[in-house]
Amino acid sequence: MKIIRSIVQCKICDDVIESKFTYDYVTCKCGAIFLDGGTEYQRYGLWPEKTNGKPKEKVIDFSLSEYEGD
Repeated sequence: MKIIRSIVQCKICDDVIESKFTYDYVTCKCGAIFLDGGTEYQRYGLWPEKTNGKPKEKVIDFSLSEYEGD
């Protein structure tokens, strides 16, 4: 699946972040989540100590990302 835009929203601080190019590592303003890879790959993660152990589904909203064929 080709990535058109790599954008996610942090459900803790509501910050929207976008990784625009390869190795473009970005974090939300509260530092709970990160995104990397631009349109080459979508690498994401969260810091458990900032999310109180919540699973990624409760912390990261992927609905803003766009993929070819969506």
